[in-house]
Amino acid sequence: MNTISFNEQETAKIRETVELYLFVKELLIYNEIIDPDSYTFPQIINELKNAYDHFNRVLAQKLEITENRGDDYSIKTLDKALGHIYRACYDALDWLSINITQDIKEDLKSFSHEAIKEVMPTYYKEIRPALPQYERRITALRTEKDIASINDDALSEYTQIVKDLSDIRQKIKDSVDALAEYDSKKKKESRLLDLRNIGVGAIIGLIIAAVSWVLTS
Repeated sequence: MNTISFNEQETAKIRETVELYLFVKELLIYNEIIDPDSYTFPQIINELKNAYDHFNRVLAQKLEITENRGDDYSIKTLDKALGHIYRACYDALDWLSINITQDIKEDLKSFSHEAIKEVMPTYYKEIRPALPQYERRITALRTEKDIASINDDALSEYTQIVKDLSDIRQKIKDSVDALAEYDSKKKKESRLLDLRNIGVGAIIGLIIAAVSWVLTS
């Protein structure tokens, strides 16, 4: 039975790839929580399939299922696998950032500006101005992305932006009940005020009618 062994460079590459793959998996699971009815972006699946294919090519050579293609074949193929996982990670972050931003807007659209201002005092001062800033930075990171080389700093920054957006989303989710209660209370107060005004108007009308009747009698 053939055994598989990897040299130090190959092992390090496999570890890096698997760690990044597990992170991509976390992103996909989180998106399913945000939008259970959503489908996985096809490009992400395609990148993961390509990475899996490259891993199998390495295993096939290690197990001598296929012909030996040289000493550097395994590391070069593992590099390609990592590249596909890297692209899948960016695609997942793209997809997740779009869904989170849409979710934020959807959650708030049914509430009045007054309710949002009172229940979430920082929304108009801090949160709302930050959203377009995040969008601009995401656009820049997408533009700067180089699929030929992995930029850990850019990937970390993009990940942090998505985490920040996720925190904003959760803060809004936690405020939904209070927002609904505030708007409901204001509507009740408005109806009572309308009824009071109608009542006052009716009484004044009756008084005027009575005075007119007395004067004309």
